[in-house]
Amino acid sequence: MTSRISAPRELVTSMVQVGRPLRNLPKRSAGNTPADMPAAGKCRHSDYCFDDGNVVLECQGTLYKVHRSLLERHSPVFREMFMLPQPEGSIEGLSEENPITLEGIEADDFTRLLSLLYPPVLGDCKITTVEEWMSIFEQADRWQIDCLRDKALGNLRMSYISPIPKILFWMRFRLPEEDIVQPFIDLIARPNSLSLSEAQAVGLKLLVKIACARDMARDEGLCPHSGGFSVRRDEALSRIVHEVFYPS
Repeated sequence: MTSRISAPRELVTSMVQVGRPLRNLPKRSAGNTPADMPAAGKCRHSDYCFDDGNVVLECQGTLYKVHRSLLERHSPVFREMFMLPQPEGSIEGLSEENPITLEGIEADDFTRLLSLLYPPVLGDCKITTVEEWMSIFEQADRWQIDCLRDKALGNLRMSYISPIPKILFWMRFRLPEEDIVQPFIDLIARPNSLSLSEAQAVGLKLLVKIACARDMARDEGLCPHSGGFSVRRDEALSRIVHEVFYPS
């Protein structure tokens, strides 16, 4: 029986706020899988199963044989996990037949994380899309790899992300409020109201606040026009955003 690390993946549209606990890591269970039993239904990752790797991890049936020291160096979560005592006779993580299972984590996401820890060319980075950087940010936040978290956030800040996905992602991870003032302005100033799918994505509480802010903007005559917004209108819309979404 392999150990399992519970780490449920949330969609970008989730309103769940993710913390970064170091404590309450799961205890390892005693392994009872014979060392010579084949790993049925599992496959080795073509790039991240190193001959000299000394810890075996599994995500969604994909096996990774990597270097414990590298994970410990960059992630306090992995460092504390590896310090947990193992029951006598347990060989979890030492063989492909009895890996440490990272439950609830997408294999593609974990592979992206490893691509930055093991770049094919020193200093190279093949992560380019917003979706990929969001994936890297989520993994870096989960494992508390702060340098990668900061790198991912920097790239997300420089990328265009449509208002609702950006707002939900920033709120989920409690990122700086000022980064999403403009997306909120875009939502409350646009001529059309939220679609059904957008309303379902933001949830009732946020939907009510957006509707309230749009009403305030309309009552103050801040509706969009062909000439765009003046500085004074932008300042007024920013004030409405702070009053509705970030009241002091």
